[in-house]
Amino acid sequence: MRNVLVWAFAVVLLAPDVSGAAAGRPAAFKDSCGATESVFAPWRDAVLKRRPQWLAKAEAAKPELHRRAMAPVRLVRPVADAKAFQGWAVTETGTVPDALNRPLSPGDEFIFDFGEHIVGRLSVELMDFGRAVDAPVRLQFHFAEVPAELAEDVDRTTPTVSTAWYQKETATFDDVPSTNSLPRRYAFRYVRVKVDGCSPHGRFGLGGVSATAETSADGSKLRAWSAPSPQAAAIDRIACRTLRDCMQTVFEDGPKRDRRLWLGDLRIEALANYETYRNFEVVKRSLYLLAGTCADSGLVNSDAYERPAPRSGACRILDYTALFATTVLEYLEASGDTETARDLWPLCALQPDFFLKPVCGDGVFRHDGKWWCFIDWQEALDRQTAEQGTIIYGLKATVRLAERLGRAHEAVPFADAASRMARAARSALWNANRGCFVCEKGGQASFVGQAWMVLSGVAEGDMAQGCLKAVLADPSAIRPVTPYANHYFAEALYAAGLRREGDRHLLSIWGRMAELGADTFWEVFVPENHRAGPYNTPLMNSYCHAWSCGAAYLLRNAKFDAIK
Repeated sequence: MRNVLVWAFAVVLLAPDVSGAAAGRPAAFKDSCGATESVFAPWRDAVLKRRPQWLAKAEAAKPELHRRAMAPVRLVRPVADAKAFQGWAVTETGTVPDALNRPLSPGDEFIFDFGEHIVGRLSVELMDFGRAVDAPVRLQFHFAEVPAELAEDVDRTTPTVSTAWYQKETATFDDVPSTNSLPRRYAFRYVRVKVDGCSPHGRFGLGGVSATAETSADGSKLRAWSAPSPQAAAIDRIACRTLRDCMQTVFEDGPKRDRRLWLGDLRIEALANYETYRNFEVVKRSLYLLAGTCADSGLVNSDAYERPAPRSGACRILDYTALFATTVLEYLEASGDTETARDLWPLCALQPDFFLKPVCGDGVFRHDGKWWCFIDWQEALDRQTAEQGTIIYGLKATVRLAERLGRAHEAVPFADAASRMARAARSALWNANRGCFVCEKGGQASFVGQAWMVLSGVAEGDMAQGCLKAVLADPSAIRPVTPYANHYFAEALYAAGLRREGDRHLLSIWGRMAELGADTFWEVFVPENHRAGPYNTPLMNSYCHAWSCGAAYLLRNAKFDAIK
């Protein structure tokens, strides 16, 4: 998967801009559907005029953070365990008071276990023993979401992302006694505190270690849900905790890394939020932040930063852009906020100008090399069928949004494009001998390719059930590696009426993570390879990741029957 990440960012950063009418791909299909520049021009003008207003509205919708005091529950150390996730577990070494109120020397260390994953800030109380401490105290802090982060050394690896994301700090404190809060926010369950330097004369100790957890999720508003089984209850609890810890002043993808808003994660977080905490302001803020930081061409970029000032990221993911109108539509349906949906309509209507460009005249998506086509971190995946389905899905959502806003006449070209692409998919990508959709080059069949063909309505009824069952029975079919892509496969199974298969798939991913002791659900999970990940080391993976919280939506949205 390392090569996927390197290639993706090379495409994003080095390829020509795909924005606007000047993109190099011929627009024969788009134009033939009536989606011409004359159609898009008024929306583009409206978008450019509204961007400052959208940023102001994003700021106005900034949610309140709820804070709670957290205390460690025990002392632990990592131990090798072949049956544990990534081969590491923790064992208890003592109680928290064992680390407190005692003189400490260089090299002394303790690992505090807070009992659950939290996102927040750490405080340490330093104490003396009746004599002036005549030198500063220097402590090392190592925050970890999972035991492997405590046991393995990231400096012995070569990650493809910056090790500055790794949560290790050294802090020097001049005053003893004192209570000190570290300046950064961290995502962790465990924290190792090690004495790096101190006076050999005036002794110091730890008077206390505590944390303040932060989230925009109001726990008192978490909707009650009657789980059909203890396993379903455990999955839901972990999914809600994952969502809670990713709900900050925007929906973050991961509070450890990357700590910013991504459109693909936003959609799944928002769906889970509607079934759980129902904080509509954070969804509204996230939509307006993406809108207000869109490109000069009107393209919604795939990620955005809040700080130090709102700005877009460098990434342009085709399948994320195709889901922007979907996310606005679902926000409208959940919140009833017609005003926001109407305000964002020009931006929603403009996005097909971009994501239809790689669609050829015959209505088939063929990657032109000018987008990052994500879908999943699976390195072996040919993304053609999945992208074809995602584009159709996005077009249909744009049409439904227009209908809800009384603008159906403006979406006629998109309805035509969706219909023609669906026919093209059934003609060019359907393999009758295998009973599933395949990619043109190499004939690859994938789980996520079938998922998007079903969710987009290209495959319905017997065809939908047949293609999903075909890949489930085919050992050569490419399986997802992220809960993000697995979410869509599970949802497709339920949408096709394969409830039992949907239950089994949900349990095989989220249920297995729960069995392995997940506090929050992980960015990547391959049941047979716990060290999988796109960054050349699992230590840089995010172990509280937004796109993995969708199990709460699948469970609560009347989909999960629970296998007895």
